[in-house]
Amino acid sequence: MKIYHYRISVFLCCLFVSSSTLFSQEIDTNDFELWSSVGVAYSVNDNFKVGLKEHLRLKENATTTDTYFTDLSLEYELFTDFQIGVGLRHITKNDNKGKKQGFENHFRYNIDLSYKYDFNRITASHRIRYQNKNQLGLNEQDGDLVPQGVRIKSGLKYDFKNSPLESSFSLEIFNKFNKNDAFRIQNYKTSKYRLTYGLSYKLEKIGKFKVFYRRENNILETLPKNVDIMGLNYVYSIN
Repeated sequence: MKIYHYRISVFLCCLFVSSSTLFSQEIDTNDFELWSSVGVAYSVNDNFKVGLKEHLRLKENATTTDTYFTDLSLEYELFTDFQIGVGLRHITKNDNKGKKQGFENHFRYNIDLSYKYDFNRITASHRIRYQNKNQLGLNEQDGDLVPQGVRIKSGLKYDFKNSPLESSFSLEIFNKFNKNDAFRIQNYKTSKYRLTYGLSYKLEKIGKFKVFYRRENNILETLPKNVDIMGLNYVYSIN
């Protein structure tokens, strides 16, 4: 069974990586961004986990604030290796393009279903996420279109033997659809994908640090954007 799971994970990752070449095109816009976050994690019991994080993201070659937000996450293990999660996020976004500029407040929620399993020192994970975001203080008549989307993510983690160091790789595809579209696959439009490579290091009684490099490509935009992202995360586990 473990060999079967391994083959599925390798196949999915290879499929996603190869499919990214189908979406590649001449990039009109490039940017470098810096993402950082600090948070706490609490295990209520063996099945229920709560997390709270503060995020800051810089854009325009890491010289300008893009967003900062608070993220609350709840995760419950339905049964072995299967989890359901809910995320709530209050976002302050810096809109510095166009005639009307300034900081905007948004609210986003997401619902996750995930599955993970181990073989040898490798952990494979797969997640599907539905998310919904709207700008606070605006309605549809004012231009709030309530963007929705489905995100599919697969990843691998490798736990180094006798070491607190862990490496990871993941690929995520974003699909968006309009509010009034029926919930059918033909209404989804792949809008971008992310490739992420990370290293994490856990210090006992201090917390877990993670540094990552991320490549993000927009696909269906009029001026497609190609973004290189460096990130640093820190999480302290209460128990």
